[in-house]
Amino acid sequence: MKTKNGGFGLLVIMTLVVTSLACKSLTFANQDTPNTEGEGVNTSAANRQNNPAAKPPDNPDLEKPDFTVTAEELDKEFTRDGVTGKDLEKYESKNIAVSGRVSTIVLEKKGTVQPWVTFYAPGILHGVSCHFDDDKVSQLQLLTKDKMAKVQGFQDDFIVPKISPKLKHCVVLETAGCRCIRRKMKH
Repeated sequence: MKTKNGGFGLLVIMTLVVTSLACKSLTFANQDTPNTEGEGVNTSAANRQNNPAAKPPDNPDLEKPDFTVTAEELDKEFTRDGVTGKDLEKYESKNIAVSGRVSTIVLEKKGTVQPWVTFYAPGILHGVSCHFDDDKVSQLQLLTKDKMAKVQGFQDDFIVPKISPKLKHCVVLETAGCRCIRRKMKH
């Protein structure tokens, strides 16, 4: 009896390993190589098929970010116990590239609040909110809830310790299937 169960367990494990390797190879096979021709786009074949309207964001004048962090790291720094305004001064008037899992996408303007995306960070009312100007709202359609992305935005001098960060004038840098060229950003 032990031999039958042991053999069956081994068969199940081998099936899982083969399936996992096959899925990874399919994922990598669908990705294009980075575009080195200066067009600034790296879209996957799967993303183009699923969203034929998706095109690379137009980010003229995008400058190199002052900080590149994950949403969880940035939120943790802004909301940690004992944080003061002095601790967060380094982010004042800076461009920040933030990456993470998209948890919320709001496409419509609500009063004076621009459309935004929120990147996940653990905790209630935590995360990094990235607000888009009217001319960049179409870039939000490239993002998908629960998928990884990277956005760059501007942190002005209005910083409140223990409150999650809010970036303005955001642009999409990367999504699951798109990588954009960095250019100088106006703020």
